[in-house]
Amino acid sequence: MQRLLSLLAVTTFALLGLSLSTVSLSAQSLQLADGRVLLASVVDADGDGLRVRRLDNGGLLDLRWGHLSTSSATTWKRKLNLIGEAQNELMVLADEVHYETNGRNQSIIGRIIDATGDPLIVQVKGVPYRIARSDLKRAQKVEVPAIQVFTKDEFYQDALDRHAPGDNADKQMLLAEDLIKFRDYDRAAYHLNKAKELDNATDKRRVDTLIDRLNRFKAAAKELGMLEQIQISRSRGGIKNFKKGREWIAKFEQEFPKTKLKAEFDRAKTRFEEARTRFFTGKVADQWRRSIRSMATKQVGSEGFTLQAAKDYAQNEMSKAIVVSLSKSLELTPEETEQMWSNRKSHPTGRRTEHFNYGIGSWVLGEKEILKDTSAGKATAKAKANKKEPSGKDRDIERFAKLLRQAMERRRSAQSQGEQKQLTPEAWWEDASKGERVSWLRSYYAEFGGQMVVDYASAQQCISCYGEGSTPEVDGQGKPVRKKCFLCQGTKWTRSFKAY
Repeated sequence: MQRLLSLLAVTTFALLGLSLSTVSLSAQSLQLADGRVLLASVVDADGDGLRVRRLDNGGLLDLRWGHLSTSSATTWKRKLNLIGEAQNELMVLADEVHYETNGRNQSIIGRIIDATGDPLIVQVKGVPYRIARSDLKRAQKVEVPAIQVFTKDEFYQDALDRHAPGDNADKQMLLAEDLIKFRDYDRAAYHLNKAKELDNATDKRRVDTLIDRLNRFKAAAKELGMLEQIQISRSRGGIKNFKKGREWIAKFEQEFPKTKLKAEFDRAKTRFEEARTRFFTGKVADQWRRSIRSMATKQVGSEGFTLQAAKDYAQNEMSKAIVVSLSKSLELTPEETEQMWSNRKSHPTGRRTEHFNYGIGSWVLGEKEILKDTSAGKATAKAKANKKEPSGKDRDIERFAKLLRQAMERRRSAQSQGEQKQLTPEAWWEDASKGERVSWLRSYYAEFGGQMVVDYASAQQCISCYGEGSTPEVDGQGKPVRKKCFLCQGTKWTRSFKAY
């Protein structure tokens, strides 16, 4: 975790020449869990975390909410409508204490009620937690929902100390507003009646307005509780939470068909469905792309799975198998899974591309298909540029180059033993390694399965003939001749592309 955070932090408060106390979050800064700041713009977010674009190099990073400090995560969740509305959710300053137990980093959010002794005492909803000074790493102030920290009695005492209403009706009303948000309706009623008795409010009509609001909320206490559960399910995210949220929505509609909180319910339901769609669209897109490899690996290992069978499977059966698998793992209906996949273009996570490469089996497509949407000239320039790149810069390129070298050795070995025959596509498939067939089937599905969009395609020179289509050899009479390249079968190129 620490290593990850160190890599992600592009700048620190020290580098900026500012202290933590003098720097505040901006629209393009995120505070990491260890206190450092990442300068970035948020691209997308869901219940698991968010995707950001770094301002220093334009790169994209996926962060979980736990990678951010609690205050930064709360701020961004509110900005992105992943947390309750400010007017309906009472936020308070609390203490976020980080410590270490048995080598594991942990944190707790509450109120430090004894900052001088050892152990440090942090109280959360009436329960004291003792943290040894030797385990303490740091503590900072964060803004969190009041209900996360206080019991009703604790909150009331804290609110009394903060507002100190005395004989001031305006302060009595401010205190009552906080109590209404905390759902301590009985005490809120007491202080509103007190404000009415004092009769010295700046806006006397506001007292009656708050009383009406209180009565409406008291009458709808159970409904508000359900709305809160829908909101909690939305903000937490996750498969189980969204499933539970839908159950709360159905229960609300069944039990309160004539609710007076219809506007609040409709808003909560709309935001819940938007968050659910965003979450599952990303999940479906990611898992669909990963499933292509697992499905291909499973099929090429089955007995009698020919090249023609591979083509038929890619064009007719693989998508159906993926839908069944994803629907089961994500607890969606097949129709929902297909709809989420179809709508992936509208979500940044849905447009992430995967790299596909036909490798040495490219020639099976034919030269026309290999060069489709590419330029031979550009491919040549790209090939020369790739040769200058240091080894290991692109894992996919290096992996497929290794497969190509292995295939060349097999072909040369067969040729030296006098076993070379006229190569047909089916013969190539039968001779290919499992890795080569998996790569070919993945690519064929991505390009011809009717489900994916090719974002960028390129052709690379055959590494055996270097784009000539033939290689120099010596015939039986000792004369130099050129024969069709045994690796690319005269097509000169290998095809790769990116698709989403």
